[in-house]
Amino acid sequence: MTSICLVAGGTGGHIFPAIAFAEWIKMNVKEVSVSFVCGARQLEREIYGESGLEPYILPLDGSPFGTAGLSKRVGLAWRIVLSYHAFRAFLRRNSPDVCVLFGGYVSFIPLLMSHLRRIPVVIHEQNAVAGKITRLASSLRKPVASGWSECRPLSPGKFIRTGIPVRPFSRIPRHEAWKSMGLGELPPNRTVVGVLGGSLLSPRLVQLVGDVVTDRDFADVSFLFIGEKSLSDPSKEPECASEALFYVKRQSDMSSFFSVVDLVVTRGGASTLAELAALGIPAVVVPWLGAAGNHQELNARLFTGQNDGEVWLEGDPPVALKRSMLNLLGVARKSVRSEKKVGDESESLWRLISSSIGREIV
Repeated sequence: MTSICLVAGGTGGHIFPAIAFAEWIKMNVKEVSVSFVCGARQLEREIYGESGLEPYILPLDGSPFGTAGLSKRVGLAWRIVLSYHAFRAFLRRNSPDVCVLFGGYVSFIPLLMSHLRRIPVVIHEQNAVAGKITRLASSLRKPVASGWSECRPLSPGKFIRTGIPVRPFSRIPRHEAWKSMGLGELPPNRTVVGVLGGSLLSPRLVQLVGDVVTDRDFADVSFLFIGEKSLSDPSKEPECASEALFYVKRQSDMSSFFSVVDLVVTRGGASTLAELAALGIPAVVVPWLGAAGNHQELNARLFTGQNDGEVWLEGDPPVALKRSMLNLLGVARKSVRSEKKVGDESESLWRLISSSIGREIV
């Protein structure tokens, strides 16, 4: 029996690909056991719990790099020590044949300890710009799997493109999917634009889209926001018809949401973009300006280079956002959604892992 440890924490952008990969292994590879390791953030516990999984939790809830303030650095140093002992105990109990890291702050301790104990390590980088842990892993000569054709600043010979594992989704009839989210009856003859702000949600994105929804060009469009209504500023709540604006809480299963939307406005998280690409859903991508290394913008550029999509940067004129949305609504109304086969990315990643542990795919 081959034992694989999947380390993924921080946000859904790291965790969902790990869960999707584990599900693919369960369906396609014999005699492999999978365990999960994550950090101590509440969001991580919720995401795993919603998937029916119980990860091993390290007592670490933030990046080991760049922490400001002496007291915070001391506290972080202590949590790193605790995490070291916790992961050492995990290794004694589980003896994994390989550790697969999906990035984020929680991968730091598993990377170093696996390296010191000569446990094979593969790191999967979802973003087109390698994070600090990925760059450290590359410097230690660990195989790097990339979700994109670029993984800056790594040169092409320093990574292998595998794509990003994507969760399988069920196609649900639109009216049924709409009702399943607690929204009642789907307004007749309405195009639906979904607004995604990532697993951490984005009040700013809600506000940006809210600035254009009252335009008469969107008179036959309903906007479906993921996130509580309180995320938007009530004083700036657009005055629209009751059938124009809808809010739903964060969804553990996005099948209903993806079944009703014709277009999505989203941040540039790599995992979300991979899901939209797999489902053939057009997207206006609004990269988060605070993303490390500006990776969300590069993710967005690579996504729109291969899929129906446009990039709008904060600071660009609002009319440009409106124009991008109308352009892609025109595309969505004229074309039939073309979905891609899900699982090829997981198979590519598994082959890379297999080469690291000398195990052939079954």
